[in-house]
Amino acid sequence: MEAKLIDNYEILRTFLDQNNHYLFHTPEFANFISKAFSCRYIFCVATENNEIKTILPVVEVKSKILGNRVISSGYIEYGGFSGCVEGILPILDFLKENYSKDYEYLEIRGGTEELDKELSKYLIRNNQYKRFVLDLRSMPHSSGEIINNEKKENHFKGLNNVQFTGGNVEAVWKKIQKSKRKAINRGLEQLGICELTINDLPAFYKLYCENMRRFGSPPYSRNYFEMFFTHLVDKCFGKIYGAFHEGKLVAALLGFTYDDRIHILIAVSDPHYNEYRPSDAVHWKFIEYACQNGYKYFDFGRVREESGQFEYKQKWGPELLDLPSYFLLWKSKEIPFVDPHSDKYKLATTVWKKLPLIITKKIGPRLRKELGI
Repeated sequence: MEAKLIDNYEILRTFLDQNNHYLFHTPEFANFISKAFSCRYIFCVATENNEIKTILPVVEVKSKILGNRVISSGYIEYGGFSGCVEGILPILDFLKENYSKDYEYLEIRGGTEELDKELSKYLIRNNQYKRFVLDLRSMPHSSGEIINNEKKENHFKGLNNVQFTGGNVEAVWKKIQKSKRKAINRGLEQLGICELTINDLPAFYKLYCENMRRFGSPPYSRNYFEMFFTHLVDKCFGKIYGAFHEGKLVAALLGFTYDDRIHILIAVSDPHYNEYRPSDAVHWKFIEYACQNGYKYFDFGRVREESGQFEYKQKWGPELLDLPSYFLLWKSKEIPFVDPHSDKYKLATTVWKKLPLIITKKIGPRLRKELGI
């Protein structure tokens, strides 16, 4: 097979129609990232007889501090190949030949468990993170009945404010810890929950930046979210749910909605309204939407063990899975750990939390771009 780079996304359509793939393999996502970060979102492809057999999306992430890296896929937690495994080695060889002199390493982020064995043959596997995934498919009801996404039409009454209106909503509800179910009902009783539109962007971005400063992490630019609405939400590839208290946005949950999976990327909330449980309410509304619209998996996203987010996500009844990254070291001599929350960046995060919001908004997006996350 012959490997090469392409940035004409449209020629991938036929390949994607014939192969299992994820959102980050699509032209829509490539356009989103390239516009949001003013970067090149490239596909390295392996071809045979002029037919694309395997693809790997990559982003060239450049930084004077962290060095230049090639990441699949940049600015999302996941990455990897689509297509036949025979194309993996030609693509890896091509990337080494073209990038090894000027770039520190190749990182292929996890999420494609079916290729783990193959990737581990050629790359260094590193388990830095986990992820929680809630299975929304047909499952046994407590009575032994099988609840099916398509066939179950009955309406159930849940605790207080939760209405079971088809899909696997009731079965998924029963998997959630009892304390969490009570919190959800409290949120639904006290708050208004709805899908956000681009008109809500000013309030959302303010809440998001306040959260990122509190976490000690640089934020995405406002342009990132404008492009999210333009390239993903408008094509039904993304969605944001918001919780409102007396007209004020107090929590929001952003996720990708593609094929059979919802992947949560951003969760923010105003801590002054925690007593109303807005985060629980928006999570449940997104899960309810997923059940009622035929999605099979609700992916809570990347998480570090022994973190507060780990405990929070665990209470929703999901399965804990590995989320490894695979590295091919070039100029770099050791596997990196680029995480604003790690001990290595502890001083930087402490300082970041004390900066005025106007400063974090201005310099944060550039730092975020250089981090590649």
